[in-house]
Parts: sequence; structure tokens; C-alpha cells
Amino acid sequence: MKPRTVNICYLYLALLVAAVVLTPFFSFQANACTCSNPPIREALALADAVFIGKAIEGDEEKEETISNGKTIVRLSGRVRFSVEWAFSGVKRSDVIVETGNSAGCFVDDFAQGDRYLLYAQGSEDQVFIVGLCSRSTDISGADEDLKILSSLSPKTCGVKLYGTAISGTKITATDDQGQTLEAVSEAGRYEIDGVKPNVEYTVQAHFPDYFQKGNANLQKVRINTCGWANVGFYPIYDGSIRGRVIDTDGKPVSNAVVELTPSSLTGFLSDGAAISDWHGRFELTGVAPGAYLLGINITREPEKNHPYPPIWYQNESDRESATIIELGPGQKLSGYDLVIPRRLAERIIEGTVFWPDGRPAAKADVYLYTSKQQESVWLKAIYTDGQGRFKVTGYEGIAYYVVARSAPNRDEPPVWKWFFAEPPLVELKGENVTRLSLTLTWDEETFKDFFEKKRERQK
Repeated sequence: MKPRTVNICYLYLALLVAAVVLTPFFSFQANACTCSNPPIREALALADAVFIGKAIEGDEEKEETISNGKTIVRLSGRVRFSVEWAFSGVKRSDVIVETGNSAGCFVDDFAQGDRYLLYAQGSEDQVFIVGLCSRSTDISGADEDLKILSSLSPKTCGVKLYGTAISGTKITATDDQGQTLEAVSEAGRYEIDGVKPNVEYTVQAHFPDYFQKGNANLQKVRINTCGWANVGFYPIYDGSIRGRVIDTDGKPVSNAVVELTPSSLTGFLSDGAAISDWHGRFELTGVAPGAYLLGINITREPEKNHPYPPIWYQNESDRESATIIELGPGQKLSGYDLVIPRRLAERIIEGTVFWPDGRPAAKADVYLYTSKQQESVWLKAIYTDGQGRFKVTGYEGIAYYVVARSAPNRDEPPVWKWFFAEPPLVELKGENVTRLSLTLTWDEETFKDFFEKKRERQK
């Protein structure tokens, strides 16, 4: 097994893109990073250098007037810092910090003359870079960091290796001399005693055989003096379900989306999916033990590349008649074939969207939303033309809600308020549906309440 070297990065994935806590002295792109700051001792372990410095000059200098009317100079490119105090990794009085851009999670610029506490990657012989999620901050926001950093002594502070793993898992840390330390996780946590600073360890989680084996179970780590390293292990079950997708003549069907959903769920959430190959074969891997339902288009609407009606194993047209599949830890099941009866014929839905005063709603979004799969994703929106007209494709035999929305300031984003039309339910049969008239009279709360009540009735 080839080990994977991990730069212990704490890009804690969060839904809080705009909530990354940084001082206003750092400018950055909102889409650049989705993470939060690590604890101080972990940030210290991640950094090649930690120091206090003043931003002196940069390759690019740009004046900017801030909210209090004061003019500051923004420095970017290669920025020279005067080092006032070094906690680790710096011996020179001046160093270069290179700023990033919108493509990465790095600081974009600094304010000339301002002092910063920087947790940096790189070296003083070349350049440093500073991550947005490294705890680096203007000195005014560094009180807690400075208190802890100033209290650390290399002779007494020690290092710590800990993390998360399934309870009862043995974790080992082996150095390049073959010396091994170990611990067993309890309540999902472990900590290994006796780890030395600045020594590379191979850290391994020894999971039971019913989990997948691979590089995710093996990581390398080197902890700086006084640092803490948080190494987590997240195993994937080795269970799988295989089968084929065929048509009524027994011919293989390719490009069919086969999905798995827990039988206990009342909604339409997928727990995994696979696409059939040219021979109609599919395999769902990494499946945890449990009871499941298997099928095609069971959590999504038919669409151009997958124009099939919902089919549940064993070839049933509704969820209530589907066969429950029981899977044990690491169990590998095969022979779960699905027969697709036919490709659905395309049907067209046409109409016009209006504002309440009778004006056509140009550039309004129009979606189709199936009546049965209330938790599924809407089909891709189309947009009305200058006269408010739309034409959208659905599939025969499917009942859709036709959803239209727009905003008065649609041409001037960001959009602050959406208006919706009451969604008509259209069942596509042998003919196209034309001359629908939709008027944008509902606010967003009324629209959400409409579908929430329908979901409640389906449970």
C-alpha cells in the first residue's frame, strides 16, 4: 500500500462561505475558500513560520478609501514584511509574503503600515504564503493567539496527535526508525501519547475487513514544536450491489441511472447511484449495511439522457410494491437486474408568464416539478422570451407542476425578492399542452407553504 502524504489542512467544509472569520484588513474573494480557522495549537502545527510583522511595500500598491474616510494603501503581489517577533520559522528581519488571487484560499492583499500575526507556509529563503483559513489576522484581533503563543516553551510545551475514528479502532503512528506508538479510539476519539516534534510519522487506522482498504487509512504527519495535529479517519464500507439494466427484449440499456435509497425514508433521497455501462452493467459500491430500495429514476425526474419512468426492484412501478434489499457489513450482492419497459415520449408544455398588471414577464424562470417526487431536484430552468412565452419539455405519463418565478429587478442582480405564479398541475398524455397562462401573484412564503402542505399530505 502506497502511503499518502497529508499536509494536515483544516479546510473545514462548511456551508458558511461568507462566515469565514477574518478581520477587515484582509481582502479576499467570497468564493475563494469554504473553511474555518483551526485551533491555535493546530494552526501552529500547520505553519512553517509564525511571526508578527509590519507590511512595508509590495509589487502593487493601490490607494483605497475605507468607511471612516481614511485612505489606506493596499499591498499585493510580493509584499515585504518587517519582522518584529518570530515564534517559529523565521530568523531574518525582513521576509517576503506573496499574496494570492481568487483561484485559491490565500490572502489577497495587506494594508501598508499595519501589523499582522501571520501563520505562513513556505520559507524565508524564498517566499511565504498565508492561507485565509490559517488564523492569520491583523494584530488587533490576535490577543488570544499572542497570549497562548507567548506562554509556550519548546522545552515544556510538548506536541499532541489526536483525531476521530470509529470507536474501538486501533490507531498506530510509526516513525522512520520503525518505532510504533498506538491508541484505541473511545467514543469516536483517540490520542496517541509519546509523539515527538519534527519527526515524520505514518499514522494508520486499522479498520475491520468490512471497510474498504486504501490510502484513506494511511496518512503521514510531521508536527512542529508545540503543535497539535488533528488526523481524522473516515472509513467507507466495502458493501456493494451489482446487476444489469435491460429492456423488454433482453437487450442491455446503457446510461441508465440506478439509485439506492434507504427503505426507512419516506422522502426521495438517494443514498448512492451508478450509471449502467454499454453492457447494461452497474455496480453500487461503498454501501453501508442496512435495508434499501433499488431502482431507476426513483429520486429524479426523467430527462433527455435518462428518459425512463421510475422502476423499482423487482421491476415494480411504485415504491410500495418494491422489494427491500438487506445488506450486511461488507456484503457483496449481485444479480439485481432491472427491466426498463420503454423510453418515455417527449411532450411539450407551452405558455406565457405575466405580471399582475398584464405585462409579459420577460426572462422569467420556468421549471417542471414532478407531483410525486417532492424532494427531488427541479428540472433545469428555461427562460421566457421578451413576450413572456416559454416552451419546456416533459415526458408522457408524468404529472408536473409548472413553476414560474421572476423578480422586478431581474436585470439588476442581486435579486432581493422573488414572485411566483400558482403552479398548475399538468399531466402529459398523448398530446402537447399549450396556452398555459401563469401570473406572478405569490410571494416566496406562499409558494413554499404550497409545496410544504403537499409534502405533508404525501407522508
